[in-house]
Amino acid sequence: MISRAPLIRPLRRTAVAARAPALRTARRSGGVVVQAAAGALPATYGYVIASTAFTAAVLQWQAIRVAVARKKFGIEYPQMYAEGNGEEARIFNCTQRSHQNTLETAPAMCIMVAMLGLVHPVTAAVLNLVWAVGRIFYATGYSTGDPKKRLPGAAASGLAYLASIIITLVTGLRVALA
Repeated sequence: MISRAPLIRPLRRTAVAARAPALRTARRSGGVVVQAAAGALPATYGYVIASTAFTAAVLQWQAIRVAVARKKFGIEYPQMYAEGNGEEARIFNCTQRSHQNTLETAPAMCIMVAMLGLVHPVTAAVLNLVWAVGRIFYATGYSTGDPKKRLPGAAASGLAYLASIIITLVTGLRVALA
């Protein structure tokens, strides 16, 4: 027998629905109504979302810096790095490497922040912001062509990354063993 009920129905106006207007729907899935997860999110989870958007902006900013350096130094796609040991090659390679290094840790950072934010949203958002701002200093310093100038940003983002790993691990174990 085919149900004539609509597949998507608006939820009744509740405190959760008022806080998250975009998530006011319920879906039928095999006869079971599944409500959106917004009601399960901490009230301050918005900070996690905002800090993740900031991280995406930092990644895009770094990509633009590489594109500008490509044009400036004449490095064509698909060549990843400039050849040679001249100053221009060194500056381009450092700019490219700063972006690549950020891309190596960004996925894990975003996943940890999203998970940690379910229990400790403000801590997760702050760690994410420190990491992202550290990546700005890292890229700005590294792209001078002097790799040593990346170290202050590397220290800030590295400490935030390590803290995220430890706090997410401890939080995960506490939740699992609760």
